[in-house]
Amino acid sequence: MSEYDLLDTASGNAVVVALDHGIGMGAINGFEDPQITLDAVLAGKPDGVLVGPYFAEQFADTLAASSTEVLVTADFVSPSSRPGEDTGPWVQQHAFDTDRLLACDPVGVKSVLAFGRQDSQSFERNVNYITEITESLRGTGVPHMVETVMWGNDVPDRFETDTEYVANVCRIGWELGADILKSPYTGDRDSFEPIVENAPVPVMILGGPSPGPVGTMLADVAGAMAAGARGLVMGRSVWQTQDPAAVVTALRRIVHDSVAPEVAWPP
Repeated sequence: MSEYDLLDTASGNAVVVALDHGIGMGAINGFEDPQITLDAVLAGKPDGVLVGPYFAEQFADTLAASSTEVLVTADFVSPSSRPGEDTGPWVQQHAFDTDRLLACDPVGVKSVLAFGRQDSQSFERNVNYITEITESLRGTGVPHMVETVMWGNDVPDRFETDTEYVANVCRIGWELGADILKSPYTGDRDSFEPIVENAPVPVMILGGPSPGPVGTMLADVAGAMAAGARGLVMGRSVWQTQDPAAVVTALRRIVHDSVAPEVAWPP
């Protein structure tokens, strides 16, 4: 397994809430006021939050007053060149150098490895900066979390959680140096378990757009944990709900205590 034990938790698992969406998506629904959203998330006591370096700097006092660790994101990722819109194609760029990221004293650095692009040069640049970040973090003690996703037009939406595709992108991700994988969940334990077992580094699941009922999301998390995942890194599925703190609390019960989702979040 990887030398990294995610965050310093009793279970070895982690609930991380992603709050880096403002970098590429702007003031999206549920995140118009960053202080209010951050406070609502922290009230649930997540193990970590994933933020941009300037967000970490701006809200340093709030974060320091909490028991929550900070991870920082290395890239700019947007679903459109039109601000706040989802018109495609995805735009991605390495945005922050390693010195800037490490100045936040993070417990991890996250970058995105996106497949399916028709523009091979964009994909080549993506691979280059993934490997550059990996090498620049070597010896620092800060793990590189690689988010493996399929966002390009060459991979239809229906394959974003396809078992074979997810297995392939996870393999490529750790072969490029990921210390932790942030992976799509395939939708059921039986198909996801071999992917986790075959990865020599910890696997956490991502969220993506809010899937609808909280119970559905929690059931997916429970399935992933049963398959051997080490936790989650989710954003909109948490803070676009009516009670983010309660959702974080339910996630913590599932991830750390193996509580059934229907118990953690009664219908």
